[in-house]
Amino acid sequence: MKSQDEMAENENAKLRIKERRRKYYENNKYAICNKTINVYCINKIKKVKGLYGDKVKEYTRRYPFEVCADPYIRKKLATYRIYSSHSQYDDCYDAGMMAYLYSIHRCAEMSYSHTIPYIKKVIGIYIVCAMVVHSDMKNLCQENGFREIRLDAEASFDKY
Repeated sequence: MKSQDEMAENENAKLRIKERRRKYYENNKYAICNKTINVYCINKIKKVKGLYGDKVKEYTRRYPFEVCADPYIRKKLATYRIYSSHSQYDDCYDAGMMAYLYSIHRCAEMSYSHTIPYIKKVIGIYIVCAMVVHSDMKNLCQENGFREIRLDAEASFDKY
């Protein structure tokens, strides 16, 4: 049985590790989120599709995007107050679609039976990643004293 000092030391060690992980994420969140959406996801989909193509088709048939993902993506975006008029809406919606594809492939690979909760969990993660990646330009401009200009914005149509 552990003494109270050992238990307190274990708890302190866990807190130090958690703090180091948080700092690492804060310093590297753009790279982590960008790789999650644009590298890891695509590589996993390609790998699984090659090995379990028929099973992926079956999962896609059983859990169609229009029923299992689209309503949840729209609801999640509304929760974050990201509407179709915002510039990041398309990036976040696309990340939600990628999350759906990744989830279907992952569930097919692992033969998961809890597919819908898995899809919803991954959609939430990918939308947060898309928000981080999208806001990186804004952060870059703020750090260097630049002003962000979007040529596709309505206010810019007659300016440039």
